[in-house]
Amino acid sequence: MFDSIIDWFMVLANAKIVSMLILFSTFTAIVIYVYGSKKRSERFESYRNIPFLDDDEDGMVPMKKASQGSSDESSHSSSQSKGEK
Repeated sequence: MFDSIIDWFMVLANAKIVSMLILFSTFTAIVIYVYGSKKRSERFESYRNIPFLDDDEDGMVPMKKASQGSSDESSHSSSQSKGEK
């Protein structure tokens, strides 16, 4: 009996179906895990801007300081563009 199950998996068409079912169920489980809880969903959404934060010498810049720094840089770049015109 065990040999017949192994032989069934050895057929490429059967292996494709089983692997697709495993991958799809894993993907569905991850999506349910991420968006299933509102707190967890909000926390993950807040992480999406991490790559755009500036680094300080010691590590990550606090959120307040990073938002102030970006406004200072934008006003600095606008004053440079006005001086070039």
